[in-house]
Amino acid sequence: MQKTLLNWVEEAQVICVFRHQIPDPDALGSQWGLVSWLKETYPNKRVYALGKHTGVKPELFEQPDVVSDEEIEDSLAIVLDTANAARVDDQRFVKAKRIVKIDHHPQPDPYAHLEIVMEKAASTCEILTGILKSFARDEELSTKTAQYLYMGILTDTMKFSTNNTTSHTLKMAAYLAQSHLDLPRINEELFALSMTEYKFINYIRNHATIEECGLVTIFLTLKTLEELDISPNSAKERIGELGNVRDFEIWAMFIETEDPAVVRFNGSLRSRKVIINDIARRYGGGGHQHAAAVKGVDVETSQTLLAELRSRIKGDS
Repeated sequence: MQKTLLNWVEEAQVICVFRHQIPDPDALGSQWGLVSWLKETYPNKRVYALGKHTGVKPELFEQPDVVSDEEIEDSLAIVLDTANAARVDDQRFVKAKRIVKIDHHPQPDPYAHLEIVMEKAASTCEILTGILKSFARDEELSTKTAQYLYMGILTDTMKFSTNNTTSHTLKMAAYLAQSHLDLPRINEELFALSMTEYKFINYIRNHATIEECGLVTIFLTLKTLEELDISPNSAKERIGELGNVRDFEIWAMFIETEDPAVVRFNGSLRSRKVIINDIARRYGGGGHQHAAAVKGVDVETSQTLLAELRSRIKGDS
């Protein structure tokens, strides 16, 4: 597959790189890491990054390009970190001559001509680092390219602490670190808290519902987020703060959507060992075994979902 990818890249005069909506640093890091490498390696090709300049820490990444329909239609599209087609940030990717998907999520929706999906990888940046390392014949990547990719690995593994962090993950990070990365500065930019974030973390810790079985939940309304001066995107990135207690088995954060007709919530679900993504799929969501999400569930549905999670902890399902 990597050989096919390299052949397609070398044949294409136009390459458009996409990723998912409301991107996290793994989506942004893989996108900009690949764009940087392509521009450095093939300076005569037209290479673009597409999508809205939003998400988590967008200020650490470059502004996306404005690209015409005609340019996309003439391009090789590479879609990163996006399990299903509906989540691609710019839906014009379907117009491309060829579509490549590189991802580490379970594969519910094959939508590309070439799919490189490695579900055991901790991040898309880990997969992409391995691919570029092979293409570069183990030579160092540029500092710019390596930094983007390292940021994605570091955040998706929560500083190498998740249960899908492997020796391969660490090898890829070490390979990137050889490119003269300023590791303390990268950590500072990604993880240092503002006072607003600090207060929000204290709020969710103090207001979460903790059950004896090890299920921890919090529901956040738009009014609460406004009072705490934090956006829904920034809020959901703090779900990990609920999981730092050994006795907690599953932790869930539900954030109200901006649906004027009915109260609905987007839910982020995490677990220590219990498999939860199959439950999320039953409610229109999905994700990894221990990190999943659901979208647009009403109050009643959220309670049904929580009942299933509760049963799963107890071994009843």
